[in-house]
Amino acid sequence: MRTEKVETTEQPRPGRPKSRAKRRDILEAAGRLFLQHGLQGASMDAVAREAGVSKQTVYSHFDGKEALFSACIRAKVSEYGFEAAAVPPPGEARAALLGLLKGFMALIVDPEVVAMHRLVAAEAASHPRIAALFFEAGPLATRDAVRQLLAPLVARGDLRPHDTTYAAWQLLNMALGDFHMRLQFGLLERVPEAELEAHLQRVVDDFLGLYAARPEACG
Repeated sequence: MRTEKVETTEQPRPGRPKSRAKRRDILEAAGRLFLQHGLQGASMDAVAREAGVSKQTVYSHFDGKEALFSACIRAKVSEYGFEAAAVPPPGEARAALLGLLKGFMALIVDPEVVAMHRLVAAEAASHPRIAALFFEAGPLATRDAVRQLLAPLVARGDLRPHDTTYAAWQLLNMALGDFHMRLQFGLLERVPEAELEAHLQRVVDDFLGLYAARPEACG
């Protein structure tokens, strides 16, 4: 996860950096095991061994395997800036939307994310709870981040008032194009950068054509 250093006057408590490091190690170990064995095949014992910590330490950070799985998904989403509270104030509307979609597609084409989508799709029929956990921690969290960007664009008059929940899904689904499906089916190993750039430019233009409140909002 990418983080920024924040200055603070709070005195660090003994053991806190070590605890954060162990949590990171647990998440990384769990992520590897979930991708290798699925949620059903990975155990908390195996996570503890992979992370080099005790099982008690794993449970001190996470209540159970479902909570650990959700945390792994949230960590990956946050790595690309899609945490609602972390979304920065928007700049010029077109640039803000384009930057958002570039980050989103970088997340979507991440090989670990592609593998996790395939894993969840394979296990969802027999274990629908896995799909529910993934959807809440991944796509819903991403949508909420997009809603948080759209709201101030509406408030300052760049976009006309609209249902930001619907518009957020609309924007993300437009960005996916056929890239996501081709990646899932193994029909595409890498998304051509120029092709993706042209696609996202068109998506933003189309979105602003639907929602821009005034011509200059398109940039």
